[in-house]
Amino acid sequence: MRFLSICFLLLFTFCTKDKETLSAVARVGDTVLTDEDLVLASVFTDKERLSYIDNWINTELLYQAGSDVGLNRDILLETKINLYRKKLVGQAYLETKIQGMVSVSKDEVRDYYVDNKTEFKRLKSEAILNSFILTDKKEANRVRANLEKPPNNKKRNEMFQKYGVVAETFADGMLNSKINKKVFGPKKNKYIGPIDLGKKLSVIEVVKRYERGTFLGLDSVYDKIYLLIYKRKAAIKTQTIIDSLKQEIALEINTNNI
Repeated sequence: MRFLSICFLLLFTFCTKDKETLSAVARVGDTVLTDEDLVLASVFTDKERLSYIDNWINTELLYQAGSDVGLNRDILLETKINLYRKKLVGQAYLETKIQGMVSVSKDEVRDYYVDNKTEFKRLKSEAILNSFILTDKKEANRVRANLEKPPNNKKRNEMFQKYGVVAETFADGMLNSKINKKVFGPKKNKYIGPIDLGKKLSVIEVVKRYERGTFLGLDSVYDKIYLLIYKRKAAIKTQTIIDSLKQEIALEINTNNI
């Protein structure tokens, strides 16, 4: 097996001015991943780029290793590849056709929510929390004091920016046992902590609590319902398109060979 070398090429630090090299992001053997490839793959953020590059390298390594032992010429694999390619092309065709044929209105989403409201009943109590994790007791006490200030208070707002805290929803049982007891226990305090977690301290603001058995609001499940209705409509349109193609394109099934 030939030696497979991986060479990460950072932009603006290349030794040659070759166009491919200048846009290269990574290389495995003789195969290069370019910046243009990332754009075509709709990869834009730093996190997405790093993940895509890592997956590309792993895929390319395994592909080259498999090719070295002749698996790229395997007939069974070729058959699977051709079938997969046909599925991709067919799916792209369906998406193009369906795109302008399927729509979901706000009324449809609202009606589904009303008619199927039991689907959106909370099975556990939930709470929306602003959660701060700290290592210093004095700072934890300062955070607690700032939390109790009015929502438009400058120190309070600066504290949220400093720690990058955003409100998150948690169900009963999802949190550390000490925190969970304070949040979902009989005492319904709005501000909790500092709670000693060993090497760290937790300070919490309970933005809102929802008891078990209450219903999720329409706003929180709107996207889920929209997608559900869209998929149902798309499935019907898909079958309609396939039925139409069966009439347009010559089709024959030889039952003797099944």
